[in-house]
Amino acid sequence: MAAKRTKGISAPADDTRTKILKAAIKVFSDHGYDRATVRDICQRAGVNVALVNYHFGDKMELYLAVVRFAVDADAKMELISHALEQNADPCDALREIIHAVLERLSTTREQFGLQLRFVLKEMANPTPALAGVVEESLRPLYDRLRSLVGEILNLPPGHDRTRLCTHSIMGQVAHYSHAQPVLCQLWPKMKMSPKQREMVANHIADFSLAYLRAARAGSATNSAEFVKEAS
Repeated sequence: MAAKRTKGISAPADDTRTKILKAAIKVFSDHGYDRATVRDICQRAGVNVALVNYHFGDKMELYLAVVRFAVDADAKMELISHALEQNADPCDALREIIHAVLERLSTTREQFGLQLRFVLKEMANPTPALAGVVEESLRPLYDRLRSLVGEILNLPPGHDRTRLCTHSIMGQVAHYSHAQPVLCQLWPKMKMSPKQREMVANHIADFSLAYLRAARAGSATNSAEFVKEAS
């Protein structure tokens, strides 16, 4: 009987489970789910096939674990939770989140590039694993972020403007993280060095917060004028 499996990666980075995941993300990225074999994954990881059954159960469970590993949702949720705990002001919390997520994506560049390749392949040809991981891992992250944005806007998390603003912030961070090879061509001096990452994070935060504050002020003004006219 297969051992009990866990969702996250809590053991040291060089443990067997992580070695299998890192090998699997490469093999699945290269060949897709159907053509990838557990034997190829184990050969790349340098482990016995039986260890996949021990740690994951079967090929589909391994693939689910790889999707979770690729989206890196647990680590990002920790960053958001820490920012919210350390900052009473939601604007300060959002700024810290932008800095922390951009920094994580940039400092894990080699691993992240492989994760991105895998995620793009999964989105282009979705397997049944995607919907489950979206609900289990990505939606809580998304809900937490739009609640924060809604607090700044003084709007409900489900409001269209709240969602649009949340996606805009996510898109800016993703652009500088995902498009680095293209950025280097368009902007040769942009190497995403530590100093440049700080500059980019500050820009995204300043740009986003300027709109969020203006939108909140505009909503407040419109509400006051409506009340005045009604009276």
